[in-house]
Amino acid sequence: MNNNTINTLSGAITLPVFDLLHSRMSIRDIQRFYHSLCGLLGSDQANTAVTIIDILIRLARIELPDVYAEVMASRKLQAIFLDELLADFEDIMCEYEA
Repeated sequence: MNNNTINTLSGAITLPVFDLLHSRMSIRDIQRFYHSLCGLLGSDQANTAVTIIDILIRLARIELPDVYAEVMASRKLQAIFLDELLADFEDIMCEYEA
């Protein structure tokens, strides 16, 4: 699997997850959530951050492509996916702040 595939997957997931959060909390709280995920990633707790994102994906009822299962089956791919998702998430937050 290449990074473009993971980037596309992240792009398809990030906005619906952001919208789910934004419908229930302020941008400030979403920023705190984002920074918490970044903290988990920085403290070698990427698997915990991925689990949280997976739960939010399911709450948002996002239809997932088959490649998602492949990503979830590999810690290496999970880390790449989380990196991409956090970058996309940050981009969306910046748009809301502007």
